[in-house]
Amino acid sequence: MADSEQLSSGLSGLSLDASTAEVPETGSAESQLTEPIITPDGEWIDITTLVDRAASELASGALIKQTHFTLFDAMMSVEVMDPRLDMGILTADDALEASQWDIDRQLTLREALWVALRLLRCEITWHGSASLLQTLYTCNYFTASVDGLPIGHESANEVRDVVLFPIVIATGVACRYVWNEFNRYNLFGEEDVQMGTIEPQFFADFSERRADILLYAAHVYLGRRLGEPGARELSDVIDSRRRWLRALGLLSAERMLEDADAAANGLAELRRMHVAWPDDEGTHVRGVFDTKCMRRYAAAAPIKPRELMEGPACVQELERMAKDLELVESLGRVESVEHLVYMFQKIHIRAPSPFVRSLLMTMLANIEQVVLGESPEALVRRAVLEVSAAPPRALAGLFANGDVIRVFLDWFRTLAQNPPRARRVALKCLSTWDALQGEAEQADIDAFGAEHPGCDAADPAQNPFWVSSWAYHMKLMLLEGALLGGVRLHVYAAYELPVIFGYATQVFEAHAAHLDRMHMGAPGAARTQRLQRVGVLVRAQREMAVATWLISHMFERLLVFRAPWHSKHSDAATVLRLESTSAQRARYALRFRHVSMLGSPTHLSFDGWCASAEHLDECLLHELLVHAQNALNAARTILGDAKNHQDTGNDGVVDAWADACRMLYAVVVANLVAMARLQQSGILRAKELMVSGAAALEYRQCFLQADADDAANDRPVRSKKQRKDIERARKWRDAVEALVSDKLNVTCIQGAHPDWPVFSVPGA
Repeated sequence: MADSEQLSSGLSGLSLDASTAEVPETGSAESQLTEPIITPDGEWIDITTLVDRAASELASGALIKQTHFTLFDAMMSVEVMDPRLDMGILTADDALEASQWDIDRQLTLREALWVALRLLRCEITWHGSASLLQTLYTCNYFTASVDGLPIGHESANEVRDVVLFPIVIATGVACRYVWNEFNRYNLFGEEDVQMGTIEPQFFADFSERRADILLYAAHVYLGRRLGEPGARELSDVIDSRRRWLRALGLLSAERMLEDADAAANGLAELRRMHVAWPDDEGTHVRGVFDTKCMRRYAAAAPIKPRELMEGPACVQELERMAKDLELVESLGRVESVEHLVYMFQKIHIRAPSPFVRSLLMTMLANIEQVVLGESPEALVRRAVLEVSAAPPRALAGLFANGDVIRVFLDWFRTLAQNPPRARRVALKCLSTWDALQGEAEQADIDAFGAEHPGCDAADPAQNPFWVSSWAYHMKLMLLEGALLGGVRLHVYAAYELPVIFGYATQVFEAHAAHLDRMHMGAPGAARTQRLQRVGVLVRAQREMAVATWLISHMFERLLVFRAPWHSKHSDAATVLRLESTSAQRARYALRFRHVSMLGSPTHLSFDGWCASAEHLDECLLHELLVHAQNALNAARTILGDAKNHQDTGNDGVVDAWADACRMLYAVVVANLVAMARLQQSGILRAKELMVSGAAALEYRQCFLQADADDAANDRPVRSKKQRKDIERARKWRDAVEALVSDKLNVTCIQGAHPDWPVFSVPGA
C-alpha cells in the first residue's frame, strides 16, 4: 500500500476501457473519475474507501485500463505488509452489519445467550493461540466502554446490564489472568497484536470478587425467569463461567507461590465445572461482532486467518486444558529426576496452550518451591545413588558449577515452548548433554584412579563409570522422548516414519543393553529393584519398537509411506536422497553404525546384525509379519516377567512407564491385526506383492528417479533399457496402488499411546 500521493497519482492515471463492454446510452465510453481522497498531512488512508470513491462512476461492465499504476506501485503496496490488507475489501454486508450495532439495544434472553456463547467461542479460540483481534476484540460489548452503565442492577435494559455485562466482564477478568501469564515469559503462541499505547486492560477496574458477585446476581435474576426461553441455558453458562474464573485465579502463578494447595483447589473447581453446549444457541444479533475489527488497530505483522472454534470443539478444548493443568499440578509430586523428565515430555507431546506453557515456565523459575521438595542438586544426587554406587568424589565432579541442573532446566524450558521453537532448541540441549556426559566420564576416571592407583581407570572392564552411566541413561531417555514425541507432533514427513521407527529401535536396543550393564555392576539388590523395573520396561519397549518397525517397513513396501510422485521436483529429490538404493539396502546393517555413534560407554555385541540385512531384505511380506508377531510375543513375555517386580513400592516414573508400555502394546496389537486381516484376504500373497524387499526398493528408486527427472526436464533423454525399467516400475506401483489404496488407513490412536501410528483396514 503506497502513501496517499502515490495512490492518488496512480489512480488519476487510470482510464476506462469499455471497448468490450455494453455501456448504457446515458453513459459514455470513458467516465471522468472523481477527485481522489488526499489527506493534507500525507498520512495513510483506507484503500477501500479510496477505491470505492475512484470506481463510483464506472459503468456496468466497464474495465479499468492501466496507464500509470505500474507494477512497481503494486509491489510497493505489498511490500509495506500492512496486516489490514489481509482482511479483504469491506463489503455491503460489512457496512450493514456495522450499522446495526447499538449498545443500547434491548436484548431478549435468547439474544443474550447467543452473544454469551459466541464470546465463549472467541475466548477458547484465543486460548488456542489465535489473535485478540480475531477473537475477543471482535465483540463490541467487550471493547465498548462500560463507564456510567448500571452494571448488575435492574435498569431499563435489564438483560444487558444484569445478565450479559457480568458475563462479558467475567470473561475479561479470566482472560486477564491468562494475559498476565503470557507477558511473564512472552509465550504468546501466535498472539501477534501490538496495541501501541493502548494496552489491553481486560476490565482492570473489576476484581475477581466483584465479577463473581455480578455473576451471582445474574444467576439469581435468571432464577426468577427460568420459564422463559434461554434462561436455563444462560444460567448454565454463568455457572461454568464462575467456576472457570475461580479456577484460573487459583491456578495463577502468584496464588501457587503463596499457597501450595491453590493449584489443587483450582483443579477441584475445574472438575466440578460442567460445560454442555446447548442444541439451541439462541437468536443471532447482528452488529455485535465485527470480524474485521483489526482495521481499527495497528498490528505487528499479518495475522494468519483463523476461524472460531465450533461449540463442541470448544468443550473438547476446555476438557483438554483441564487435563493439561492436572499434569502441571502433578509436577509437584514427582519422586525422581526420571519421573520429572517423563512428565515434562508427556506434557510437551500434548502441545498445550500458551497459558499452560507459561505456568510451566513459572514452575521452572521456582522449581524448588513449586515442584521439588528439595534442591535440584540433592534430587539429582539421590537419583545417581539410586541406580549406582557412585563415589562422592565423582558426584562432586559432576555437580561442579551446577552443570547437570543447568542442562535439565534448559531441557525443561525447551519443552515448555511451542512445538516449532522446541524443535529448534531440542538438538542444542542434547548436544550440551553430550558434553556433560564427557565431563562425567572424566570425573569417573579421576575418582576411580585416585581410589584404585593400580588399575586402568579408563578401562570399562575395571571402572564401572557410575556417574557417566547414569548420564548416558538420562540422555537416552531424552532422545527417546524427542523421537517418539516428534511423531506425535508431526515433525516428520510420512515417508520418514520407517527411518524414525528404525532409529527408535536402535535407541531402545542401546538403552536396554546399557541398563543390563548397570544392573550387573550395581550394588546390593535393595538399591537395584527400581533399576530392574526400568530395565524390564525398556526391553519391552524395544521389542514393541522392533515390531512396529517391521510393520512400518511392510507398509512402506505397500507404498503407504511415500512422497507423492506428482509433487514438486524438490520433494522428489529429497526423497531420493533419503531413499537411495544403497541406503535402503543397508538399513539393518546401519544399526551397528548408528548405535556406535550414540557414544555408549557400554560394550555392546552386534553379531548378526549385518547378516540380518540381506535376510530381512529377502523376506516377503507374510514372512515379515511372522517376525513382527515373534517380537510381540517377546514383549508379552517381558511384560509378564515385569509383574514379579510390582511389589517394590511406589515409583512415579516406573508406573508411568508401565502405562506407556501397555498403551504401546495395544497399538502394536492393532497394527498386527490390520496386517493379519490383509493376509486373510489374500492381498499379501498377491502376485504384485510377492517381491522381495530388495526388488521393491529397486522399483521404488526407479520410479522416484524418473518422476524427479520428469519434474526437472519435460523431455529427459533415456535409453531403451531405462524406459523399459521405468515402465516396469511404474506398472508395479500402479498395481500395488490398486490393491491397497482403499484398504488401509493410517491414524493416531486416541486415548491410548499417541506417539505411534495405527494402521487399520476400513470396515474391519
